Amino acid sequence: MKAMLIKSAEGLRGTTPDDQDAWARFTRKLEVMKPGTCLRMEWSRPRNGPQHRRLFALLQVVAENSQIYDTRERALVAVKLAAGYCDDAIDPRTGKTVPIVQSIRYEAMDQQTFERFYAAALDAVLQVILPGMARATLQRLIAMVEEGWA
Repeated sequence: MKAMLIKSAEGLRGTTPDDQDAWARFTRKLEVMKPGTCLRMEWSRPRNGPQHRRLFALLQVVAENSQIYDTRERALVAVKLAAGYCDDAIDPRTGKTVPIVQSIRYEAMDQQTFERFYAAALDAVLQVILPGMARATLQRLIAMVEEGWA
């Protein structure tokens, strides 16, 4: 089960009807769970949703303005590489070092780390991927994409 919960005066509740339904099913299961039953659980505090969407707006701008990185998925890999958000691995076939991009999943980084990544991603786009674009233009295009998603 995955659900986004929010703390209210009455306790935890789902942030959407689907989340509330998942939370209610979980609490019912807890009620009938026998003593000694194991349960595996993970929890995290979600990152800033608008900032996460801003990253995907940035990727959309890259995809729309690059012939090489013409999808958000390709743009994301390029941005991670250009921002240095990767680990090195040895290719067993060649013995050469190759970069392996890191994850930006909610579970993989907290808000503070994401903020540093976003700042590095913005700089990488301006310096490496779309070097002819001014920062103000990039920020204006990101805002236009975000407005279209609202």
